[in-house]
Amino acid sequence: MTDHTPPHGHEGDLVSIAYDIHACAAPDADWGDVLARLRDRFDSRLVTLSRHHFPSGKGSIVCEFPHNPQFRSTYGEYAPRNPWFLSSSEYVAGRVLAGDELISNRELVKTDFYRDLLRPHRLLHYLSGIAARRGPLVYCLGLHRSDEQSEFGESERVTLRSVLAHVSLALENRWQLRQARDLASALEHVVDRYPHPSLLVDADGRLVHRNRSATARSLLGSGLCIDDGHIAAATQVDRAALSGAIRSVAAASEDGDDRTVAVTLSAPGLPHPAVVSIHGAGAVFQASTGEVAPVVLVAARSPGHGHEGHACSFVKHFGLSPAQARVSALIVNGNSLADAARQLHVSENTVRSHLKQIFQKTSTHGQMELVHLHARICLD
Repeated sequence: MTDHTPPHGHEGDLVSIAYDIHACAAPDADWGDVLARLRDRFDSRLVTLSRHHFPSGKGSIVCEFPHNPQFRSTYGEYAPRNPWFLSSSEYVAGRVLAGDELISNRELVKTDFYRDLLRPHRLLHYLSGIAARRGPLVYCLGLHRSDEQSEFGESERVTLRSVLAHVSLALENRWQLRQARDLASALEHVVDRYPHPSLLVDADGRLVHRNRSATARSLLGSGLCIDDGHIAAATQVDRAALSGAIRSVAAASEDGDDRTVAVTLSAPGLPHPAVVSIHGAGAVFQASTGEVAPVVLVAARSPGHGHEGHACSFVKHFGLSPAQARVSALIVNGNSLADAARQLHVSENTVRSHLKQIFQKTSTHGQMELVHLHARICLD
């Protein structure tokens, strides 16, 4: 039987610290506890996680222990005159550097950086591990001791180097997670600005995300509803058609087929049916199941919702004339031929003529087929 109990002594202490470091990969995790443990492990007066940008000279303390707002503020002020960052060539990711390798203590004490920042906080000896580098930007884990303490020795350098590998990986994972979170937030913001109800669901119709336009009222007007966390047709007679379409698009997405399906749904209380388009949207890891599963986008437009023909991607795709675009927009929005003629101030024969030309350009053979084709192509 294998014993998974962490070893005792210094080695066990480092293993425990490594666990804590990797826990800091979460975007909002606080490094304070880790830095506190490193301060004790290395017998330091202060431990910092800092960043420095060589071309601009700007630098800042990301986190420090003990927490010292005055030191953090003054550090940023004196960063352009920090003698430890006079040369960027020394700062290679994974490397450990002692302060006196960069500038001797004899020269350091002559600088404003020492007199105005280090000395007031009783700091002198410095050991730095370069945790990450992105072009001219570096992130450093810094250990500081006072002039009353001994300089950092070879054993501390070796230990810091082993710790540094974990810090580098934790930072990399933290940035990847932060990037994914920020990108998701930006995309959600874009989707929320879309004026029509849009919902992201899995193959079973389970709701993953919906935009601000997908309110209970707007969904009902689009022939949809949310039933126990699942998207469904508002009327029982349409439910099988909607769920079947969602499953077929999700299955096609798994096979690499970027399929779009349009479904006509009854909208309770409204004279015209609604059309929802269902698009493959890739796959998402779901924490509830622990598996990656395909998701689809269900986009709806309520019957009679205004649709500008001149700005329609469907119109541009098939090269419809302005008159054809106006007729197409009215038909897509659920108007009859008579309604379209009345709104355009033309005869029904003129509308029929335009509609016939639209059918020819789009290779469709009826109004409902035209509506479904429009739903598959246009999300404006």
